[in-house]
Amino acid sequence: MRKYYGEIALIVVMIMSLGASAFGTETATNDAVVTMVQGTARVFAKSMTTGRKLKKGDKLKKEDEIKVAEQSRLEMRFPDGTIMRLGETSQLKMSEVSYNVKTEGKTVRVNLSVGKVWAKVKKLITQDSSVVVETSNAVAGVRGTVYRVNVEEDKSALVKVYDGSVYVANPPKETEGKLPLQVPKPTEVSGPREVPPPYHQVTMEEWTYIVKAMQQISISPQGIATQPQDFDPKTDADEWVRWNQERDTLTKF
Repeated sequence: MRKYYGEIALIVVMIMSLGASAFGTETATNDAVVTMVQGTARVFAKSMTTGRKLKKGDKLKKEDEIKVAEQSRLEMRFPDGTIMRLGETSQLKMSEVSYNVKTEGKTVRVNLSVGKVWAKVKKLITQDSSVVVETSNAVAGVRGTVYRVNVEEDKSALVKVYDGSVYVANPPKETEGKLPLQVPKPTEVSGPREVPPPYHQVTMEEWTYIVKAMQQISISPQGIATQPQDFDPKTDADEWVRWNQERDTLTKF
């Protein structure tokens, strides 16, 4: 009889262990989810030449490359709730996607090679969190805002901010490809003053700007940026902008 009860107890323990592993709460998730597709969009997994047609509910992960066809659009939601939308003929790579459910820490890094991306970013909670959109000659990072990035065929780029602020930079040549994921906080810059040695010569490629709400910044194909300047929201409100703003009203956070 004791042996019988002992076997039952062992079975119960095994079932409980299996249940905990199968149904336990995950602390991290690394996928974005497609929430809408208009027209045709395909995803190309790493080292694959044949793409798979995307549909609502599909998951996107690190190293996936998304290509949106003409007259098409795609919307995706990241694990924390952040939304990104791609316009027609856009190509974007998912360089990094991670979210810790317990700490709410997150890392989102995407690379837009051509086309348009609109981002509505949920506020960053932890200091090591970041949401970054990279182009071939610029990086735009935020701590909770609404903005868009356009990249033309000649690799020129345009960043427009609608809410909050965006940190836009073109890193020195020696750091390209090794961009820090954490976006630094804006700091107030004092007036002109003498810089004590050792001196640091800033190259033409080194620049950083804080672009505020209703401001834009343009980056040339050579990586030269304009000063941030205001834009007229009425003139700016084309069909792409209006559509995204309408979609944003459906996103609450």
